[in-house]
Amino acid sequence: MADVLNQQEINALIEAFKATGGDESNTKAAEKQIRLYDFTRPDKFSKDHLRSLNSIHVKHGASFASALAAMLRVQTRADLLALDQLTYREYCASVPEGTLFVEVDLKPLTTAAIFEFNPQLISMCVDLLAGGSLSSSVQSTGISEIDKAIVRPVIDLALKQYVEAWSYCMTLKPTIVNISSEASTRQLLLPAEAVMVCGYEVSVGESVSMMSVCIPASAIEPVLPALTMGHILNAAGGSPDNADPALMKSFEAVSVECRVILGRTHLSIGDVADLEVGDLIRLPTRENGNAEVWVENVPAFAGSLGLSGKNLAVKIAKTLAEPGD
Repeated sequence: MADVLNQQEINALIEAFKATGGDESNTKAAEKQIRLYDFTRPDKFSKDHLRSLNSIHVKHGASFASALAAMLRVQTRADLLALDQLTYREYCASVPEGTLFVEVDLKPLTTAAIFEFNPQLISMCVDLLAGGSLSSSVQSTGISEIDKAIVRPVIDLALKQYVEAWSYCMTLKPTIVNISSEASTRQLLLPAEAVMVCGYEVSVGESVSMMSVCIPASAIEPVLPALTMGHILNAAGGSPDNADPALMKSFEAVSVECRVILGRTHLSIGDVADLEVGDLIRLPTRENGNAEVWVENVPAFAGSLGLSGKNLAVKIAKTLAEPGD
């Protein structure tokens, strides 16, 4: 059995402890520096990062609602309700049965992101895309393969707008891996893995449903330095010369009407009434003269008339700064 210290030895130990600066206040200070971490409630992001992530997903909801309204031809809203840090087990328990899980490879961010659409939202979109109306919409008992095929443009639209929302920080390249409504296919991540969940309330006409986006927290941690409000706000308020490439690309498919005004002349009402097939109207424009090129209803360019092969053509000579130039 070990020797028992006498009172003199105990006093000596106490004096030595005080001499080295170890007192009760230092012990309490050390205890205050310890912060308990609850592994069941992961806390991966700071408040600044959460504000940046919230701004990105608010933009995603607004742009998705606008594009979805144009597709369905009905008033649509998508409001971000919450941006939570949960475990994957808690997320799976929070979504309803029969919901549509879309597994997406969001390179280079993550290879296992989830876009979830509630059955009611899928039912509304299917009815409207198939030519029906919300008043005649009937809640289906399940999501069939035909429903998945019909609603695929809505899924692609949600991914497209999500890429645009992240474009100020990074360029995402989404690839759909799997689309399923069966609960057995949801084991994409470990049950205890921390995830970021963005829940949206989607209103289509007078009907309200839900959708969500789930991304592993470990996938977002490497890009946290880029998630600063200043960076996002500066990018959003950039100069027109540095326009967002994704936004500019979306305008490439927009068609506009272009017209060429060869010349103008004045005719009386009587002359117009006497016109017949085959009559010629003399214009004051010479063969090598300039013609106006109008884009929609705006005179934009001036050019010279000529031929391009066997086709009539106009060679742009200058830009018209104002309609009178």
